Amino acid sequence: MKALLVGGGGREHAIAKSLAKSGADLYAVMGNQNPGIRRAAREVLVHDITDVATVVAWAKSRGVDIAVIGPEAPLAAGIVDALDVAGVPAVGPDREAARLETSKEFTRDLMREHKIPGLVNYWAFHRLPDFRDWLRECDFEFVIKPVGLTGGKGVRVWGDHFRSKKEAEGYAEEILEHKVGGQARFLVEEKVVGEEFSLQALCDGSRLLPAPLAQDHKRALENDEGPNTGGMGSYSDADHLLPFLSRGDYDAALSTMRATIDAMAARGTPFRGILYGGFMATRDGVRLLEYNVRFADPEAMNILPILEDDFASLCERVVDGNLPATARFKRKSTVCKYVVPAGYGTKPKAGARIKVDEAEIAKAGAELFYASVDEHDGHVFTTTSRALAVVGVAKSLQEAESVSEAGLKSVQGDVYVRHDIGTPASIARKVERMRALRSRKE
Repeated sequence: MKALLVGGGGREHAIAKSLAKSGADLYAVMGNQNPGIRRAAREVLVHDITDVATVVAWAKSRGVDIAVIGPEAPLAAGIVDALDVAGVPAVGPDREAARLETSKEFTRDLMREHKIPGLVNYWAFHRLPDFRDWLRECDFEFVIKPVGLTGGKGVRVWGDHFRSKKEAEGYAEEILEHKVGGQARFLVEEKVVGEEFSLQALCDGSRLLPAPLAQDHKRALENDEGPNTGGMGSYSDADHLLPFLSRGDYDAALSTMRATIDAMAARGTPFRGILYGGFMATRDGVRLLEYNVRFADPEAMNILPILEDDFASLCERVVDGNLPATARFKRKSTVCKYVVPAGYGTKPKAGARIKVDEAEIAKAGAELFYASVDEHDGHVFTTTSRALAVVGVAKSLQEAESVSEAGLKSVQGDVYVRHDIGTPASIARKVERMRALRSRKE
């Protein structure tokens, strides 16, 4: 099989490894020179991945049999639609189905129309005076979200990012004036309190194949402080749940995703590709925060290394419309910690050299995934985004976290890591917060 991979981040390096393990001949297009993907691929094109015409023409000239799209930007640009016209099936939704991520308002309206569980109260605004009127009557905490794509950094939460109605109005004005997310429109949602978790699944238009749960850590600094980022790291547990969740929480999240897939099929826009739900477990049940229409980053690096089934075959079954109901995943825990440039989240420092001892990382038993780095003359340099991830895989979370830390000792440079991710103390705090939250309901 000749497989096209689009994207150059850590998620895409994980996909590349999985495709290579399946024996696929890999052809990769990425905006940066990711050394891990370059080594795994037969041929690489370093180019703007949203230049759909160029990417499709390059793939067609290489005779690729299937495409796997990593990030959201080319999906929003219609790359799957163009690949379909060119006769190349793709693991990823077309532009219309991708609206589950590219328009938060579309998703909320779909949930309301089809009575999909997990919906939160929400309102949409495109005029500041209307929002001011709403603010005057508001007597609860809320969240402000640009309608379109913001790279995971556009959501502002009452109590975390703003603490007054005046500050909320200021952010609303910023969205409208600068078209944050690509348009002068935003959602306001009632704030829900609890613990976030991620559920990823392959989808063939009618069936979902779910993966183990994982939890991302968006905030830049330890103890979940600092600005939002694309994700500083994540973990998954050996039982494929999470320490603070019940089987009922998992089932509720999966029910929401299945109902969404049914609704998309009913409206004539079936969803094929990877659907990732960001959920919040609250004292009143599970609520959907948002959908993404591709593997999560970093959570892809938790679930792909423990996938036992052939990944390329599963990709073929996505596009053929005959996914199995389940796949085999190792009963292992994973802890992923991102290495990011100094200042990441505010003013990241690009162009700094990173020294990576790959042999020592492997000796520690950890897996290395390169992300948004550039490689020149055999050396690796930071960009303004996340540089690389080190993942520990082991029988327990405590052991997986120790393996990740051991691997991180072999990465040097002007970089930063959230070392608290996956630690026993951090997880214990989450478990206790969830226990206390649920006990208040009782």
